[in-house]
This record gives sequence, C-alpha cells and structure tokens, in this order.
Amino acid sequence: MIAVLEFLKEHRKKILIIIFVIVLIRFINLVGRDRDYNRFEGLIIDLLKPGFVVVNSIEEFSKGTFRVILDYKSVKEENEKLKDKVENLNYNLKQIEKIMLENHRLRELLNFKEFAPYKVVGGSVIGHSSENWSNVLVIDRGSKAGIRRKMPVVAKNGYLLGITQQVTAHTAQILLINDGNFVAGGLVQRKDSRDLGVIKGQTQESRLLMNNLAWDADIRVGDTIVTSGSQYYPKGLPIGKVISVSPDNYGLTQAALIAPFIDVRRVEEVLVITDFSTKVDLLEPLNSDHQLEGERE
Repeated sequence: MIAVLEFLKEHRKKILIIIFVIVLIRFINLVGRDRDYNRFEGLIIDLLKPGFVVVNSIEEFSKGTFRVILDYKSVKEENEKLKDKVENLNYNLKQIEKIMLENHRLRELLNFKEFAPYKVVGGSVIGHSSENWSNVLVIDRGSKAGIRRKMPVVAKNGYLLGITQQVTAHTAQILLINDGNFVAGGLVQRKDSRDLGVIKGQTQESRLLMNNLAWDADIRVGDTIVTSGSQYYPKGLPIGKVISVSPDNYGLTQAALIAPFIDVRRVEEVLVITDFSTKVDLLEPLNSDHQLEGERE
C-alpha cells in the first residue's frame, strides 16, 4: 500500500495529465451527439471549455502554419522561376547591346572600306601583350587571309592603329602606334603647311611624338597629322591632333606632341590594308569627313 502511495505521489502530475486527457477525449466524443447532456456531463463540459478552446486554437494554428509553409514553398518556387526569367532577359539584353555595338563598329570600318580604294582584310582582336614595355595586340586573321608583315592597320574611320609584325597562318600581331618601336612618316594635313616629320610611339604615354620638323615648319596646336606616304603606309591615314609644339635639338628643329585619334585599349575590330598600290591621296576627303571625336587631355 505504501509503495502504491509512493508511486502515485512521485508520478502524480503524469497521472493527472493522463486522466485529464482521457476525460477530455471522453467528453469531446459527447459533443455533436443528438441528445441533451445530463447535469454531470454539462458541468464537466463547462469545466473543460478552456481545454476545448486551447485544443481548437492549437488545431487552427497548426492548419495556418501548414498553409503558410505550403504557400511559402509555392511562392519560393515561383520566385525562383521569375528569377531565372529575369536572368535570361538580362542576358539576352546584354547580347543585343553587344551586337548593336559590334554592328556600329563594323559600320564605321565598312564606311572606310567603301571610301578607300584599298584591298583590306577585317579581323577581330583576340589578345593583347602583357608586357609593360610593349604595346601589341593579336587579331584572328593571318597569312591564309593574305596578311603579311609590315602591312598598315586601321581602326574605325580609317584611324591609323599600327602595323603588322609577326604573322602566322591564322593570327597576326600588330605593333601599335603608341609602342616605343613604332615609327611612321607624318604630315601636317593643312593645305598651307604640308610640313613633314617623324611620328614615334611612346610606350609609357598616351601621346605620340612628332619630331624632325624643320625649325620654321608651319605646325600649330589643333593641326591634324596624317601619314605622309611610304613603302609601308598610304598617304593620308589620320593619326592624331597636335596638342603642343616646342623647339627641339637646340632650336634647330621642332617637336610636337600628338593626341592619337584612336584609343588602342578599346579597339575590338580592325582592317589590315593588304594593298594600297592605287596611291590615292586621302588628304582631301579625310580633311572633311574624319574629325577628332574628342581631344584627350
């Protein structure tokens, strides 16, 4: 008897909960029956009313939570689908913009090709030199397309870009105008001048140097400098604008700094002039049609 009492005392809370649950289930089963409760059942039902409210609240909360979980999963899946659609649209938009920019650049090249009576080969830039002392880029056309060493290369609007250097069957290296090893004959385009000098690249600068100008050469800030014509360059390819003039070689000659028309770092397509044997002088057309887009400081 003592052991039973000890057990009941030790587990009284659990026993009370079990009894409460049994009674609750018993009287819940009474709900909905088509008869009147007796006084005892009615009293118990009233006493258990808070329990009914709690059970009902728990049930409603469980249903609501489950519904939220299902809705969240559905919304998450829908958001993932929308995210994928947005990413695809952004990708397609970028591709369209890329194509439009490429078409614009190609139109500028084609304008020069139609205007200049030269044989040309178009190419796309596929690489740049990594050395700080060299300015070279690589295009995807080579000897198979008719390109050889020492051929002039132009970018948009016929702006001089450089000259071919090493050539393989399917690629060609271009020595850019701002490389320290680049040299070309330069001419002041202005009709009442036509003074000559030598254009040299400056690897560490974004400017070109034009020296060997006569001490009395008529060259001014703002003058356009073009190729003077030689074995390797046709006459009249635009190079850049004069931004400063100063005495050189103790006043025996003059030198000028030239801002090139083309930013070599942004070139993506080029034209290699494979034949300019027609010897056409481009000075007059270029003077009216090819202007500097913006003088760089």
